[in-house]
Amino acid sequence: MPAIWKDAGGRLLELPGPGSGIVACGALPGAAAPEPAWTAGQLAAAGIAAEPGPVRKGTGLGLASAVLTPALLDEALAGLPGRRPRKITPRLAMQVSLARALMPGTAAGTLRAMAQRPREADPGYDLPAASSLSDADSFLQVRPLVNLLAGLCGQVRAVPLPGVPPAYLPAPGTPDGDRAAVRLRPVARPGGPWRDGRWHGLRVLAKDGTVRNVADPRGSDRKGSAGQSRNAAHFGRPASTGAPAAPQIRMTEVTDVWTRGAVAWAAGPCGTGERTLAAHLEPAYGPGDLDLADRGFPSREAVAAKIEAGKHFAWRISSSWTLRRSGRPLPDGTWKAKITWRGRTYKVRVIEYHIDQVLDFPPGHPLLTAPPPGPSVRILDDGGDGGDGEDGGLCRRPPGTIRVEVSETVTIITSLTDTIAYPARDIAELYGMRWASELVYLEEKQTLAAGQPITAATPAGAYRMAAATVAAHQALRIAGAAIAAAIGAEPARISATALRDAVTASIGAGQGATAGALTAATEITRRDITAHPLRFVTTWRPGRHYPRFTIKKVRTRKSGDVVPAATRLHLLPLPATPGSQQPNAPPAA
Repeated sequence: MPAIWKDAGGRLLELPGPGSGIVACGALPGAAAPEPAWTAGQLAAAGIAAEPGPVRKGTGLGLASAVLTPALLDEALAGLPGRRPRKITPRLAMQVSLARALMPGTAAGTLRAMAQRPREADPGYDLPAASSLSDADSFLQVRPLVNLLAGLCGQVRAVPLPGVPPAYLPAPGTPDGDRAAVRLRPVARPGGPWRDGRWHGLRVLAKDGTVRNVADPRGSDRKGSAGQSRNAAHFGRPASTGAPAAPQIRMTEVTDVWTRGAVAWAAGPCGTGERTLAAHLEPAYGPGDLDLADRGFPSREAVAAKIEAGKHFAWRISSSWTLRRSGRPLPDGTWKAKITWRGRTYKVRVIEYHIDQVLDFPPGHPLLTAPPPGPSVRILDDGGDGGDGEDGGLCRRPPGTIRVEVSETVTIITSLTDTIAYPARDIAELYGMRWASELVYLEEKQTLAAGQPITAATPAGAYRMAAATVAAHQALRIAGAAIAAAIGAEPARISATALRDAVTASIGAGQGATAGALTAATEITRRDITAHPLRFVTTWRPGRHYPRFTIKKVRTRKSGDVVPAATRLHLLPLPATPGSQQPNAPPAA
């Protein structure tokens, strides 16, 4: 199928498809995400009925109906072939798919929960059988959900909830205000690099990849080729040393760091590399964007393509890159290096810095007995004092542990060569915010999908369910930006769990089928913001500067896990004398 992109005018365009079973969609530079409908006029324009109607025309999605409006769903369904009247229409089938992304369950159980209240006004409606729901999903195929996701992608703009005073937080200087300030800890500070959601005037986009397990049904009606299920034949399986692993779908998403909203998305078989998927999302970047990426994405070809297109990037590179300094060092201690691709030479700015983590490990920890290559481990306190020694202002060391300092060198290459406009320390601190892309996957795969695999039995169904999850998450982020504007917080700090709970509760209450019911759901949210503004705000977390092996991920962290007592970032100056043998260190001039 073709790649679906939304232009700055909000129109959906068809660009040449990637092929090889890859699905791609997104928003071109300048395209904005749809604004939620809050007022009566906006609800009427969005196609939300004033009076209850037949269930088959749609049940609504609770509070999310302010974003996932009937008009938007019908636009995504445009071009779908006609079908004779049934108990479940394409619009209702789309709403069921999106509701299953918000509250995992069977299609029949989800529709039963969605239609419970709307059926009071349509008592003659009988719920369709499971086979009818499966047939409706097969009729939808992949295109409508991809159209919907493309229509939702783009720059998320904060449209405050009407009737809520801006910055409804405790006054600064009061005990409640001080606690709120500690919890919020905004990124945008006076004199800092962030202003109005831009970093030094650039929109920061982070990209990362992930995989999700896909169902591997054994029924004879789902068989593909060579005795495999259709999903296994299309998506493939990862390498496994034991029993055959489940099929997996690989996805790459471009995320706006400031709002955690989706800008572009691609998916394909698990044998397709993240770099290949990311290459199909390049239309999402413009001259006013900054591309953040981890070590798996940079390549010399990508550097050449970015610089020739006038786009900006800040990528971490691995130790396999051998860079040589070109010209004199820059005033801030960073340096330029030449990168050659197909006979042409390009210059990038190189920034190197150390990340030092102070941690307390139990004796025999793998990082003490067999440290991996790359980082250096230095013992600060071997525990001989029983935990009562001098801690140097850090957290007290638990008894029976060994305090160590783990250091790792991070090397960034960037197209931002102006040392005055883009200080090296700002770039080094910004790279830690690439963690936003991983937190988006955490919200999509854990908060929404509850860690469950994609249950569709066919590749088309798997793509459809994966796109529905991303679309549902994007709808939450659009609504969350409005709540953030009402509270006075930054959009990325709004809790996806709180948003999901508010939406699923409103779906069960039938708030979304009519304008009056949706207004009631909005009023409940407005009341919650006024009474408990910090309920929707997550605690501040630092950027992911630390190495992967020193701390567990947020979703699996327990009270007894190792957490850093301190984190320090310091830039590496150029060596004054020759002789450095580090792979990424600049050679002597």
